[in-house]
Amino acid sequence: MAKKKLFKFNIKNVKYATPVDGVYGTPAPLAYSKSITLEADYEETKLYGDGQVLAILADDKGKTGVLSVINLEKEYEIAMKRSLEITQGTAEIQQRSTVEHAIYFEVDGIEDGIAKTYKRWLLGVTTGKPSESYTQTEDNPTINGFDYPLTIMGVLLKDTAGTADFVDANGNTVRVWSVTSEPTDTGYATFESAVPVPSAKSGS
Repeated sequence: MAKKKLFKFNIKNVKYATPVDGVYGTPAPLAYSKSITLEADYEETKLYGDGQVLAILADDKGKTGVLSVINLEKEYEIAMKRSLEITQGTAEIQQRSTVEHAIYFEVDGIEDGIAKTYKRWLLGVTTGKPSESYTQTEDNPTINGFDYPLTIMGVLLKDTAGTADFVDANGNTVRVWSVTSEPTDTGYATFESAVPVPSAKSGS
């Protein structure tokens, strides 16, 4: 198969969805985004015998990262249990728990000279409390962004029927960190409308 001339850039249309009794609600806008970084939380342990490496044990814990936005949206902060509407306005409150949810975003791409939009859901996500910083305006306004620490724990892959956890031929379950849809994939047009439930293809 020929190599692709594929370039990805930009981030847009960030949304989130929270579950109620295990069922995700309708995705809602999160905030206007500036950037996202995702890093693998992955380590390898070498197993030795007779003075040589016999095997490598992979330890894949998911991903961590940072989502940068231009504003802290009240609705998202309330949904994450970091803010609360009170009589006098909106209160930032002590966070006692994290809310596992899903985050959606899109990136632009150029594949073999053709412009495309790639859609992606991050699954099993928690965001940490963002820091705030405001800088004195001098010759020009200084616009400050806000950074959400991300932890992506993923979800278990379902079987082809989507009702039970998928188990491979060796008795292992499979954890899914994210799902990406491109224009040729089934369901691309409505991919952002609901959080996908990852399920195995027939014959997997």
